Amino acid sequence: MNVLWLAAVPHPTVIDHPVPWVTSLAAKLVAGRRTNITVVSYSSHIRQDEELHRDGVRYVFLKVPPDKWDLLSGYTRRIGIVRKYLSREAGQYDLLHVHGAEQQYHAMASGITLPRVLSAQGFVTEYYRHLPKKPDYRHLSWLAAGYYEKKYIPTIRHFICRTHWDQAVIRKLHPGAIIHHNWEMLRPQFHHPINRTSSTQKNNILFIGGTNYIKGICEALRAMDLLVPRLPVRLLVTGFGTRSELLKMASSLSLKNIGEIHLEHRGMLGPDQLWKAFQESFCLLHPSHIDNSPNSVCEAQLAGLPVVATDVGGVSSLIDSGNTGLLTSLQPAEIAGAVQTLWADNSLRERLSHQAREVALGRFDPDRITETTLSIYHKVLNNP
Repeated sequence: MNVLWLAAVPHPTVIDHPVPWVTSLAAKLVAGRRTNITVVSYSSHIRQDEELHRDGVRYVFLKVPPDKWDLLSGYTRRIGIVRKYLSREAGQYDLLHVHGAEQQYHAMASGITLPRVLSAQGFVTEYYRHLPKKPDYRHLSWLAAGYYEKKYIPTIRHFICRTHWDQAVIRKLHPGAIIHHNWEMLRPQFHHPINRTSSTQKNNILFIGGTNYIKGICEALRAMDLLVPRLPVRLLVTGFGTRSELLKMASSLSLKNIGEIHLEHRGMLGPDQLWKAFQESFCLLHPSHIDNSPNSVCEAQLAGLPVVATDVGGVSSLIDSGNTGLLTSLQPAEIAGAVQTLWADNSLRERLSHQAREVALGRFDPDRITETTLSIYHKVLNNP
């Protein structure tokens, strides 16, 4: 089976989210020699179109204008460039798999006659309302992206969903959609459990959202401000941004108790470094304003790191509160209270760690996800 993927895979020279759920699944599918996969992505950071091969997968990067310049055209230039490539090359493939609706790949595939399926990721139409009130570049960018979501999602019949929330959003945008369920592939490092009984320092509260407002960095800092007088904890931040930006953000919130000694920012981490951060922490804090099935939560559960997360979007499809993690509102006092409860109750930490890992081992089994993907492909081919 020859399958064409459209996915936001960053070019190797660009520091961006590595989208391991895409690259890991592609490598797993081609390893079984039942599927040939070409992944098409676009980039404004390359001089010309490029083709790379990695782990048996062919990657094609198409040169497009810079995002901010293309936004002036409503992203019609990059849509046109990718659509032209697809119309020229699609005939050699059996099926088209679109990964996510946020970056217009589903619009680019419009008019291509291949059977197709779209994997739900996030939805700009839902995320837009959670942007900060102060206007910034994202307000225009996401408004344009939301237009394409609403226009082109109804043109696709088959969808792969993971949570109750993404299914509900798809149903709202396209009541007649055919929905399949499958989880995403996680990186192999996180199948290895952290050592919960080691003597490694365990007073880190891990936050993997960088300085991203929507991921809840302000709520994390406010909760920390409540916790510092009570517990000997510190906030370990990974992801985009810098330590100076983090300290500036904390200062802007007029927090009374947090000092520089309570905050660390390690930047973007590879999987081995992130697993080490799991090992050094006593919980993951994920106070996001909106999310579908965040990989940070999934990987923490798989590795056995207890999770405190806000009950938004599809997160409750991952966490059974009190059994596989703790769910809270966005109120900093409630977030701090859940962390304090977890800190004070060793048996609760161990139970959440064990039960979450047991569920995650089944949920994110690579062979099961691979077989389910192939099964969905055949269903799409039989009922395009």
